[in-house]
Amino acid sequence: MTNPNNVTSIADKQPAPSARFTITASIDGFPVQVEVEGKADNLRAVIDRLKSIGAEPPQSSTKAESEPTKTAPTCPVHGSKMKPSRKPGSWFCPKRTDDGDYCPEKA
Repeated sequence: MTNPNNVTSIADKQPAPSARFTITASIDGFPVQVEVEGKADNLRAVIDRLKSIGAEPPQSSTKAESEPTKTAPTCPVHGSKMKPSRKPGSWFCPKRTDDGDYCPEKA
């Protein structure tokens, strides 16, 4: 009969799975990707080393920054700037007509 206090779980003897990280950087204008496997302190060491050799993080870019800036068209009725609508690439006039309805002009 085995004593449960003397039994060691196999899971206790197996190494903990290590995490895998991918770092994207730029060195002298060249884009590079570095894969690191290990713990978070390994990740920090690689980032510090990349910084020490002049690597720079990638430039973040939002959708608004990547799209060309479009100037709002002018409403031919009111002469005011139109506003972008929910439909990409289309514009509407936010002014109201004399009878209280919204201006029907669209661009």
